[in-house]
Order: sequence, then C-alpha cells, then structure tokens
Amino acid sequence: MNWFTKNALLFNLVVLVGALAWIHGGTRPDWLFLVIPWMTLPVLEWLLVYPQVKKDEHLFDARRRVWRALARDPLTYISVLFTVVLVIPLFNVVEMPQFVKESGEWVKFEPSVAWLPFCTNPDTHGVILLWFIPAMIAVLAAKHGLLKKGKRVLLETICWNAAALAVLGFIQLWTGTDSILWMTPMPAYFFSTFGYPNFAGAFFTLTFAVSFGIWFQQMTESSKLFSKNIQIILEPPSKFQANKMLIPTVLCLAAAIATLSRAAILLCVVLVIVFVVYGLLYTWWRMQIGLRVMVVASIVAVLFSTMALFFAFKLEDLKREIRTINIEAVTERVSGEGYYHARVAKEIWRDYPVYGVGGWGYPAYLEAYVTPDERLQLIGGANVHNDSLQFLAEQGVVGFGLMVLFGVTLCVVMWWQVIAFYRAKRAWAKNRKLKSINWFYLIPPPTVAVWAGTTATVCHSLGDLPFRTPAVLVVWLLAFVCATGWIPASVKSK
Repeated sequence: MNWFTKNALLFNLVVLVGALAWIHGGTRPDWLFLVIPWMTLPVLEWLLVYPQVKKDEHLFDARRRVWRALARDPLTYISVLFTVVLVIPLFNVVEMPQFVKESGEWVKFEPSVAWLPFCTNPDTHGVILLWFIPAMIAVLAAKHGLLKKGKRVLLETICWNAAALAVLGFIQLWTGTDSILWMTPMPAYFFSTFGYPNFAGAFFTLTFAVSFGIWFQQMTESSKLFSKNIQIILEPPSKFQANKMLIPTVLCLAAAIATLSRAAILLCVVLVIVFVVYGLLYTWWRMQIGLRVMVVASIVAVLFSTMALFFAFKLEDLKREIRTINIEAVTERVSGEGYYHARVAKEIWRDYPVYGVGGWGYPAYLEAYVTPDERLQLIGGANVHNDSLQFLAEQGVVGFGLMVLFGVTLCVVMWWQVIAFYRAKRAWAKNRKLKSINWFYLIPPPTVAVWAGTTATVCHSLGDLPFRTPAVLVVWLLAFVCATGWIPASVKSK
C-alpha cells in the first residue's frame, strides 16, 4: 500500500475540518452546501474502504476490523438515529405562526404528521444537517479509521490550522480591513474568518487548550520531566520537535484575547491559571533546584511583561471589554436574567417537548411568545445565547438528547480508556514489586488539556452559542477522540 492510500483518510479529515473553519467558521450555508457534502462523502468512503493499516495487517483485515468496530459502537447507531430525526422535518413542513389582527392572537399550525419531527423552513433546517452529519462522520472516521499516530497527527494539524487562522486575524487587524478575507464586508468587529467574535473566542480558546496539552506532553518527554514509571509512547523528541507546538499555543491564546470576546478572555485567564498549576505539580518533583528557580522566575517575568504591554499600548477596546467582566455580568449572562430569550425558549420547548420546532425554528416562533411590553432585539435576537436552551427548543427532548448522548459517550470512552490503562499499569507495577504509580502522572497531558478546553467551551455555551458553528463543534468532538492517541495501548515499560 502506497503512502497516499495509507494516509488518504487522514488527509480528507484535515481538509474537511479546515474547510469548516475557513468558510466563515461554517456560518455561510450557501458556501457550505457547495463543498461540505462532497468533502464528507470521501471521508466516509475512505473509512469503509481504505482505513489506516496496522503493522503486520493486510488491508482486508483492516477493513474487517473497522466494520466490526462500527457495528459494535453505540456512536454509529446514535449518528444514524439522529440523522433520521434531522432528515424527517425536510418532508414534514409546517407554516410559521401568523398573527391575526382581528383576534389579536397568534395562530400556530399543525404539521401534516403531528407525531413526527417538523420544521418551518426546509432550507434553514437543512443547515443543521451541514453541521452535524459531517461532524459525526468525522468522529467515527477518526475513532475507527485512524491509528494512534494518525489521531495525534490530526489533532496537531487542527492546532496548526488554528494558528494559521490566528495569523490571518492579526493580518486583517493590521491592514484595517472591514471584510472577512477581504471579500465579505462586516458591519461590526470580527476576527479572522469568524464574523461573530464569540465564535472566534470559543474556537481559539479550545485550540489554545489543546495546543498547550500537546506541547506540554512533548516538552516533558524531551526534558525527561515525567514520572519514571510512565511508558514513553514515542522516542524522546528533539528540542525543536518538543517545543514547536508552543507556536500555536501562543498564537491561539493571543487570538482568543484579540477576539474581544469577554467569555474567551475570562476563560483563557482561568485556563492559564489551571495549566500553570497543573504544569508545576506535574514536573516540580522532577526538577533540579536551579530549574525550579528558573521556572518560577520565568512565570513572574511573563506575567509582568504581559501587564506592561497591556498598559504600554493603547488597547482601549480590550480594556473596555475587560472592565465589563464582573460576577454580576457573568451571572446575568449565564442565568438569562434580564433577557426574554431564555423564557421564550423554555416556553417553546414546553409546547413542543418531543421534537421541538425544527432547525432555526426559534426565530420563526419567537414573536408569538414575546409579550407586548418586550422590545424585540434586532441585532443578535435570532438566538437564545444559550446553546442548551436553543437546541432543546428546536430539537426537543429526542434531538437534544441524542446530541448529549453522543458527547457523553465520547467522554465515557475516554474515561474508560484512561481508567483501564491506570489499572493495568498499577497491576503491572504490583506484580514486579515496584512503587505504586500515582494516577495524576498516568493521565497524558493532552487528555487533561482536552478535558479543560472542552469544559471551557461548555461553560461558554451557557451564555452564548459556540456550538452553533461547525468549526467549534467538530473540533470539540474530535478532541475527545484524538486525545486517546496519547493513551498507551501497552503497559510495558521501556
């Protein structure tokens, strides 16, 4: 098997994930429809026909391994069922609610088949299919079609793609353009290919966390700052190889702040604190005294330099956004107090609890639930700014439940692999009468970083809508799958 055939699935996954980010973060349905289906089908084809082959394994055996794994994986059946739930509304269309002047009331119509999912507009509902079907296929392809090395390469490539998008964003700021990619005019502030700052903020916050985890793993391998009982998956990399991921780490962190997204700024600060504490705990007892002093001094120097740069340059927009971050503002944003969107979403779900009102059905039903004394929000008013509530209102218990079940299953699989490796490693050490191994050192740093980054995205979604862009959605899902590439398959020590 030649090199291209062995890596064709990986290449197609990289192209698909990159396209979702570069095409306005996946928020241009007219462009997505032209390219994403034709990028998704090859991924599915290569998964079934030409998955990556293990050493001493024939292509036929690799196919059979993948087909069996797909047949046994609950994610396969969740994906098929969710796809069916999303496709049915395209053929079960209902009229939008209409206001009757004579009675002063809103009339809500029933679909042709009342007990099936429905939507008000097949075109807008079809956008949801362009988000979720490629993401689910990409997850299955990465999970079963890629080997551990392929998973690691894919996650690294995702981070480098984010770094390229960050550089694009800084170039656009430097040139002062008011158009995304110098093509699409934007009336308000934007960053990189994302027209909405909070989309960009969520994307770069997540990729910053993932990039840090990969860099920290490689750096500790190269510097031998890991527990001596942990198996090294790869040969210790060179200094350059070990620290190259520091580039996307810094770029993504800077980009997350440059988006001027208050949620991203706050979450990045929290993540930086968490990662600094985690890094010190992970490596402190393996450091020489001189190195400890150098590390602490470096942290202090970086913090001082950051504060100095912040006050030296006239970053008025950034300062203004930071001043608005306080406990009261965060609580109000998360709880939805002061807005009608949370109340309306809950009432829509209460009236249509099983299947909801279809993709992008919330804006269609919004006015029917707004009280006369409430003024409609003209800018950004088409969304609840709470992903859970909006998906619940639009997809109901069935659709939203399948989304959550898909994500929870990925989390459980990762946890199970970590726990299984931990137990096997402890048993191996006990049989050889070695010192017991602390669980803290057996969890790979990329796995910890993925947990932290994806948790940050979920927190962001409580007060905004990061999961309504496929650029964030697909990276969030793939992170769980690809992070398992750093969990050793063997407990033998080198």
